[in-house]
Amino acid sequence: MVAKVEQLEKIVKELRQLPHVMGAVIVSRGGIVIASSASEDAHAETFAAMGATMNGAASAALSEFKKNGPEKILVEGTDCVMTAVDAGPKAILVVLKEGREGGIELLAKVDAAGKLVRETLS
Repeated sequence: MVAKVEQLEKIVKELRQLPHVMGAVIVSRGGIVIASSASEDAHAETFAAMGATMNGAASAALSEFKKNGPEKILVEGTDCVMTAVDAGPKAILVVLKEGREGGIELLAKVDAAGKLVRETLS
């Protein structure tokens, strides 16, 4: 179990090293932080809970049309980009980046990291 925790912490720390990334968190579908790396002025618990809530809301909206998902979410703020990806049945990976440029590239990197999270947790 310790090896899994260390691997998950490594994943979020590596994402945090990407240019302009302010925070990365692996969160349970219920909103509990599993692993996080965020700037000191951020509250990882709040960020994680809201990421899980966003994912849950998207899932509820899709289910109204009898559709599955979401697998990936990309949110463009006026000065940032947030991505959330499915990281298996137990988790979601959420990342926030300062600046609007590079959102699609970030989503691809977060998606790849989400697959690592899924493998680690399985």
